[in-house]
Amino acid sequence: MDCKPKILLVDDEKRFIDSLSNILGHYEYDCTKAFSGTMAINLLQQSRYDVAILDVGLPDMSGCDIAEFIKKFCARTTAIMLTGQNTVETAVRSIKLGAYDFLKKPINHDILLKTIEKALEHNKLTKDLGVSEKRFQALAEAAWEGIVIHEDGKIIEVNSRFLEIFGYSLQDIANGLSVEEIFTPNSSSDVKKYFTGTDLKSFDILGVRKDRTQFPIEVKSRIIDYVDRPARVLALRDISTRVQAEREKLALQKKLAKANKLNALGLMAGSVAHDLNNILTAVVSYPDLLLMQMSPEDKHYTEIKKIQDAGKRAAAVVSDLVSIARGSIQQTSLGNLNDIIQTHLSSIEHSERLAKYPKVTITTDLQHGLYDMYCSHQHIHKILLNLIGNALEAVKDSGLIHISTQNCLFSNPVSAKKSLLGNGDYIKLMVSDDGPGISDEDRERIFDPFYSTKKMGKSGTGLGLAVVWNTVREHNGWVEVVNNNPGALFQIWLPATKENKNDRQDRQRPVDVDVLQGNGEKILLVDDDPVQTQTIEIMLNSLGYQTFSAASGEEGVEILRNREIDLVLLDMIMGDGLNGRETFEEMLRIKTALKGIIISGYAKEEEITAAKSLGVSHILEKPITLTDIGKVVNEALAI
Repeated sequence: MDCKPKILLVDDEKRFIDSLSNILGHYEYDCTKAFSGTMAINLLQQSRYDVAILDVGLPDMSGCDIAEFIKKFCARTTAIMLTGQNTVETAVRSIKLGAYDFLKKPINHDILLKTIEKALEHNKLTKDLGVSEKRFQALAEAAWEGIVIHEDGKIIEVNSRFLEIFGYSLQDIANGLSVEEIFTPNSSSDVKKYFTGTDLKSFDILGVRKDRTQFPIEVKSRIIDYVDRPARVLALRDISTRVQAEREKLALQKKLAKANKLNALGLMAGSVAHDLNNILTAVVSYPDLLLMQMSPEDKHYTEIKKIQDAGKRAAAVVSDLVSIARGSIQQTSLGNLNDIIQTHLSSIEHSERLAKYPKVTITTDLQHGLYDMYCSHQHIHKILLNLIGNALEAVKDSGLIHISTQNCLFSNPVSAKKSLLGNGDYIKLMVSDDGPGISDEDRERIFDPFYSTKKMGKSGTGLGLAVVWNTVREHNGWVEVVNNNPGALFQIWLPATKENKNDRQDRQRPVDVDVLQGNGEKILLVDDDPVQTQTIEIMLNSLGYQTFSAASGEEGVEILRNREIDLVLLDMIMGDGLNGRETFEEMLRIKTALKGIIISGYAKEEEITAAKSLGVSHILEKPITLTDIGKVVNEALAI
């Protein structure tokens, strides 16, 4: 039996669809091609497909129309949209019509394969939910019932199903058994209320077996004529299986709802991140330039610094949102968790936060000889920032926070991948406090985005622990939280490696702006936002560089034809013309040794990967500071 997932590829570009079919075929996917919307509809009517990959722009109809058809008539098929014009309107429309995800051409094959894998998992969840609903319906309508006839509360007749359900024998009935004995004592008053009148009564209640175990039952009751005298008959149905099915159904619904929520969050985050980070560049960068010209004693110095700090916090929220929704860990390097912890605890950011809690003590127990790991140092720093920050708020006025590390063996419950060290070797990070602890209800939802037990508007965004969960999972790790009596204990397991420490890439220490001065090198800025261009020009000019600017990729290419340029800085997303990666590709045809840096508020991972493959040396996320741009420009020119 052929169990390969079936994929329908719909695109009017034959070379593209043939290439895509060959790639997916290599990964054991059974692909069928359709070169028009009409052909796709016919194939969907004739056969069932697990996934349909749809180009938005087809000659006879929109891919969104096919997505709408799939939503109405092909419930087991998940649609993924492709387009060369990634607009928010098209993305929103396709998602409303039931598409699972929205990808932009040219396609990064790893991203596509990952999206297909998630779509198939989404299919399975949807299918399991449907099966659970049918199972629940069958159990509710077709379960056998125990029958009891009683008179004045004394049971006088039962069927074999009753004996089977409750564990009694016919001798027990003959010896005398009252109706009250098959219900819990707390249910007696409710039972009597339903045993009045002649109408059919139906209710759920807890039953009690002969061995005194309790279980949920559905009861139907009415008066009948029994041997020429009135008696009451009960139909008793054991609904334990139905209750369990309802719980399973609810769990599946929660999983599906969470998957859909994160998917929608990803679309929203991608839509707003670029524009919002462009706006925040001015809020973060201009204060940098002003502060350079002022002394800390200046009467406006503190206010300007606060403006810059607020901009940085806003940028961090956008970064967290994108990280949770899409996963943003693109590069990892060899590092040691002990070093990262010590660096964090000695940072200005940590010292300023700790100063607000003068009576809180932080202790550490960092294992000597701790294994190294591959990680994103920035994201591990965010884990520490959020866990320590939560612990500080938990202990409040006074208390103890303890941070420890150790090497350990661990079996990751959701990943078949072994750590780089071998058979389940992990590094364990523990952050505990002696605060009030976390309630069971809060622990169930503590890692959900936007869920917070803090006072709205006073502390946090509800993203902190969601960032922790996302970061740990992106590192193929695991996280758990338990009550520590007193306080809470967060435990994080991260895969270890024994690669030589001498191979570790040393992180650079903060650099003084004075050592970042240029020597008049010519830098071309390509950005369709004039405010961004003006801000970056001022920063680079203050560092001693000559700058030229272009408002589009096409204009930037023309400037390069007529000027000698040492380095080009490009925004990734620019209007309707060439994007940053496409612009750099065109520029390389003019100057093959051109050096490039991408500066962007938000960019698709596949575009970043393609830009790096062309020779772009650095990817800088907006908003940027003078030190940020000075360091990367200095490094790029030195290559």
